[in-house]
Amino acid sequence: MYTKIKFGIELKKFLQRTKDPYEIGKWAFSTYWEHLTDLEHGVRAIALTLNTMEDGPEFVFTHEELNKIADDLISGKDVQI
Repeated sequence: MYTKIKFGIELKKFLQRTKDPYEIGKWAFSTYWEHLTDLEHGVRAIALTLNTMEDGPEFVFTHEELNKIADDLISGKDVQI
């Protein structure tokens, strides 16, 4: 199963490589698609919401917000975005 914790860890690592919202959105969708059949409840909504960052500046999360989302996922918190 692809868990929220795994997604959070991978998001945190990805955020160390880039701050480009388009790239982060593309990564989120790619990760969602790669694990489509074994996503823990909640990961789908988070990944697809982050994917919308590709669609324009009105959908972009700040780097700080993204790091908080990643930290909350890693700590096992429920994340609503």
